[in-house]
Amino acid sequence: MNSIESTNLLTRSILALSICSLALLAPVTPSFASTGPDVKVTDGATSIVLDNGLARIEIGKHGGGISRLAERVGGQYVELADQKGMYFDVNGGQKDVPPDVTTKPPKAGYQGANIKSVTIVRNTPDLVEVAAVGEPKLFLPFVIELHYIMMRGVSGYYAYALFRHDASLPGGGIGQTRFVISGSRSLTDHAIDDARKGPVDRSPSVRTVSDATYLLQDGTIYCKYNNTCFMRDHHLHGMTGNGAGVWMVTPSNEYVNGGPIKQELTVHAYNSLLTMFIGGHYGSHSAEVNAGETWARLFGPILVYMNQGATTDDMYADAKRQAAEEMTKWPYTWVNNPEYPVARGTVTGTIRLTDGESAQGATAVLAAPGSDWALQANGYEFWSGVGDGGKFSIPKVRPGTYALYVYGANQFEQFEADNVTVNPDMTTDLGTLDWKPVKHGQTLWQIGTPDRTTLKYRGGEDNWGPNGMRHFSNFKTYPQNFPNDVTFVIGKSHEATDWNYAQWTWYCKKPYWSIDFTLPSQPKGTMTLTLGIAGSCPANGHETYTNIGVNGHNVADLHLPKTGPAAYRSGGNDSEYQIKYVTFDASLLKAGDNEITLGDGRATPFPQSALEPAEPTAPEEEQPAAAKEPAHTGKSAGSIGAVMYDSIRLEVSQ
Repeated sequence: MNSIESTNLLTRSILALSICSLALLAPVTPSFASTGPDVKVTDGATSIVLDNGLARIEIGKHGGGISRLAERVGGQYVELADQKGMYFDVNGGQKDVPPDVTTKPPKAGYQGANIKSVTIVRNTPDLVEVAAVGEPKLFLPFVIELHYIMMRGVSGYYAYALFRHDASLPGGGIGQTRFVISGSRSLTDHAIDDARKGPVDRSPSVRTVSDATYLLQDGTIYCKYNNTCFMRDHHLHGMTGNGAGVWMVTPSNEYVNGGPIKQELTVHAYNSLLTMFIGGHYGSHSAEVNAGETWARLFGPILVYMNQGATTDDMYADAKRQAAEEMTKWPYTWVNNPEYPVARGTVTGTIRLTDGESAQGATAVLAAPGSDWALQANGYEFWSGVGDGGKFSIPKVRPGTYALYVYGANQFEQFEADNVTVNPDMTTDLGTLDWKPVKHGQTLWQIGTPDRTTLKYRGGEDNWGPNGMRHFSNFKTYPQNFPNDVTFVIGKSHEATDWNYAQWTWYCKKPYWSIDFTLPSQPKGTMTLTLGIAGSCPANGHETYTNIGVNGHNVADLHLPKTGPAAYRSGGNDSEYQIKYVTFDASLLKAGDNEITLGDGRATPFPQSALEPAEPTAPEEEQPAAAKEPAHTGKSAGSIGAVMYDSIRLEVSQ
């Protein structure tokens, strides 16, 4: 028996066990009383239709996707999706393909869940659940189940995805996985958050600038990354139009890879509504499972909510109310799956900085031990802000053993504590935890407060505004705001207006940034310049080259690896965070005026004679073929790269 036959036999056995386990699930009654008609189910030859009098969905028996979703408006059902409906896909593959396999791997892209069975697993007047169960494929060695639940009195339906990996399956990875609704053309507006609501730009595309970024006929740039959000507190986004709305509600983001600083897609051209579970955007990592490893991960449930209203603002306000209600119900008691524990625990404690400073405003994260929480993808993460007196409380945590990480509180280096055990229906009180700051002497000055982002700087606002980072052409405002590059004067300049969120490799003049400061006398001893790097993206190659100068003397050449594409993909940071310490002798400084410079060794000076420079291109490896020859206007074009500084501090020790 060859490896392909063995894999097929194994997957058939796993599929049979999955169907049996679903059939044995006991009925569960929702934990809240609902009113309205019974949930009706029609089991047809090719599809299963669920209808609760408010919403109706049709689940295809071939593929397990939702071919139609509709809302009842004025006594009639209105279709809210096009012919694609809502689908699920995965971007991943097998880690080690056996040498005897001659089948060609699929092209890079997305695969379906390989659904083999679509059945009704619960059927009561209050709740109907349909499970679509797949089987592993040679190049996607996971059992994937999709579950759809409709309840009495809820205008919409719930959905979740379950991945399982048996110890006898080959190793595999999941680079991206998601639910996608392809909205109908009647949905004309997007609603992402309080600051980003408006009509979809339907101007025709003239050319591709870079990945999912297009120059439109009206002269504007459309980029799906403009619509990304930080997952820390994001639980709702949707589409509206002609009096109807459809929304993705995510009551918890515990299953999203990358933790609170992860940024993810929400909606994009023209009417795609997304719930991202795992994504590699902004340098975050994929889930990787080894051969011989038993692993499972449940994503969701999410609520696809449907509503009506006179305006987008009206429907957004109603959807926010519904999202808040769903968050209070989490974890859902009606979920009947062993991979979704309803009994959760709480972790509390007090963070105390040993130098007496306040830890208020920091963020406490529970994640797996031994690796960077911002790059984790295999497990679940939970987080909460640190409040007055350094107290924190992280509720609704799945039982298990975690590490506690705390970042922020004006600290470059985070706090870590291992062996945090969470038990169901119990509170784990960690007591007072001492966080010893990393210091290198007396602080002379500092720019920004370390929080792993650039939100506090000019251009770093999380919105679509003229200086917000969430638009592709943000870099074009740099020469307007800083025609002579950044010169930050300690004690006079302000970070929100006088420090840009990204130091670009193009659209620069000198090309370096200056930090000017005055000292009353010449210091003695060793100086330490600490740089927190929120993201680094070289214009070419795999490293940026940042030159640190002190009063004209070069003291360091920092080779920063590419952490991700946040700079040119409308992001305020990448997931990977770097801390660099640069030391130099205090004799390089003097009494009076001093200057520290941050130069980019690969920067292309901006052509000062050009008032309207040509559109720059993305780094070469990010460019599609159509974008590698940009439309020139007789002016020099360059490639986009950048370094994004979280915070910079200068200290002296004697």
